[in-house]
Amino acid sequence: MTRPEHIEALIDLGYNEQESRFLYLVATHSGYFTLRQFLDYTGTSKGWNVHQFTSKSIRLGHVRAATSGYQTSVFNLYSRKVYGALDRDNLRNRRRLSSELIRTRLLILDFVLAHPGLEFLETEADKVAYFRQLAVPEALIPGRVYKGIDPNSTTKRCFVDRFPLFFSAESDCPPGELTPTFVYCDSVSRGLFHYITHLRSYEHFLRRLSGFYFVYAAPSPVKFRRAEQFFRSTFEENSTANVQSIARYFRVRRLWDTNKHSLLTRADRDLLRYGNQRYHDEFLESVYRKWATGGTEEKALEALLGAHQTAPKWRFRTHLLPRDYDIFGSESGMDRRTGISGDRSVPRSASRSVEGKAKHL
Repeated sequence: MTRPEHIEALIDLGYNEQESRFLYLVATHSGYFTLRQFLDYTGTSKGWNVHQFTSKSIRLGHVRAATSGYQTSVFNLYSRKVYGALDRDNLRNRRRLSSELIRTRLLILDFVLAHPGLEFLETEADKVAYFRQLAVPEALIPGRVYKGIDPNSTTKRCFVDRFPLFFSAESDCPPGELTPTFVYCDSVSRGLFHYITHLRSYEHFLRRLSGFYFVYAAPSPVKFRRAEQFFRSTFEENSTANVQSIARYFRVRRLWDTNKHSLLTRADRDLLRYGNQRYHDEFLESVYRKWATGGTEEKALEALLGAHQTAPKWRFRTHLLPRDYDIFGSESGMDRRTGISGDRSVPRSASRSVEGKAKHL
């Protein structure tokens, strides 16, 4: 949440209030921005307003032109003075990133700019503190372990993907109760592999929550249906696929428990490890013991499991982002043989005409 002292600190660095609020969002959520995003935020057209802002920020040494493609300039807010003024010294947003990560950060900023009234958990510390209050084990919080200078020292950084996380107050929520909403911003050109990997890394963490919402955001609806199908197959407890997965896990687990290890394939062993974490509750343990000892018939197993499943505690949504940022050449979908981008689902002519002049800054 924007605090007055942060805006005042940016004003002291030479920016007006509107510029300061924009830079606060850039520093907090992305580290990168385009001229089109600044124009959208300020509600202005090309001209002196944007020229004054970009030339001033570059002259002060706070911003650098990061990369260009299709006559579109991308700017990186990298100054330690700016991040220090916002108590964001430890953010990696100011660093140079790969083209793919820059594009993801631009998509994230578009989502944030489109939802100015949302209450975001903005920093790693804010997110970790919130879920600690919910008694979520530290080991389940998504993160990455980094090695320190000392070979024996490590540091875990949580929510390193920087995707937006905010609170939703829906009509079906209890009065005064807020539900955490997780956002995944996906590009058009790549498949669903990164999205699937992301969900897998968050799965056990999300299952520990009493309720959550998930937003799949992309600049084209082409992958919306498949993204929702995979999400439902993962979290929809009463789905046929999930019930069948539990039943198969039971069969594999019985082979393991009866020391018939040689009959297990690599896929079986993977399912066993996965099932030991996911299907670990009192009811399922009771059903497994009865079934394994012959107390439940094979043909009745799936019916019993399906009847027990509860209503979902989650909600899935999609959000259409305004631009695809196919501005990094072959790394973002350009055909190496023809030089033609493989995706034209989102018009870019408006942003090109405005942003093309940025290359002169």
